[in-house]
Amino acid sequence: MNRWMRLIASVIAMAMIANLQYSWALFVKPIMGATHWKLSDVQLGFTLFIFFETWMMPLAGWFMDRLGPRIFMSVAAILCGVGWAGLGWAHTLTELYLLYSLAGFGAALIYCGSTVVGLKWFPDKLGLSSGLIAAGFGSGAALFVPLIAYIIRVENYRATFLYTGIGQAIITLCVSQILVN
Repeated sequence: MNRWMRLIASVIAMAMIANLQYSWALFVKPIMGATHWKLSDVQLGFTLFIFFETWMMPLAGWFMDRLGPRIFMSVAAILCGVGWAGLGWAHTLTELYLLYSLAGFGAALIYCGSTVVGLKWFPDKLGLSSGLIAAGFGSGAALFVPLIAYIIRVENYRATFLYTGIGQAIITLCVSQILVN
């Protein structure tokens, strides 16, 4: 398998985690309506997600060096999928916080893993590979936010978390299998 396929897999993995961050605003009102939680309480979940997505990256880099990208990204896909899909069934704020933090940790692993794989395979094109991987994150939002808005409108927020969580986990798990150092 050539290095371009590995780069494409990294871009796809990044696109799969974009909705964890960029679509959150679509879920806030439906969650508040169903649970009667305050906005500040629901948004604390987002704060925890961002904390774990950001500050777990150094740990993610450490794991990546020890486990290798295939196992590393496979575990990350499961963490993201379970965390995100489970949010639809969070009945307490503690559950919401734990599940969204789990998704944040998984997103940190995918973000770090995708970037590392891309850069290792393209030492001669670092700018191109890192730019494409970053673009994967942004384009994932462009692709999935309208879809998520549609599913929330047609079904409900709980089903949307479930469907998108399972979908992103499966796709990320599949592309993870072609990632190697």
